[in-house]
Amino acid sequence: MIYKKYSFESKVQAITLIDALGTIVEEGKVYPSHAHTVVKLGFLPTNIPDEETPPTFSGKYSVDVLWKGLEVDEENNPIFPEGWKDYELKSLLNYKHNFFGLTFEG
Repeated sequence: MIYKKYSFESKVQAITLIDALGTIVEEGKVYPSHAHTVVKLGFLPTNIPDEETPPTFSGKYSVDVLWKGLEVDEENNPIFPEGWKDYELKSLLNYKHNFFGLTFEG
């Protein structure tokens, strides 16, 4: 399992890549057809609001992914789905979310 964080220009952009991972429809409901865990965090706060300061939010749509069962190349490096690398974050920023205590791999 590999834990990565992503930041997109819009929610639509994120949903498009998430849906490209694969979906199935059962009884009118859409479900993922892949083993990865995707958490849509949305537009994260960029400050800590208080009585005098209202919250402000990032213009980027954030997603965390716990990748499971990825194929690997000849050097045993994971092969991530096409399009995701461009939106990968290399630092934690203000994220508060994690997966079961797993370490974020930036």
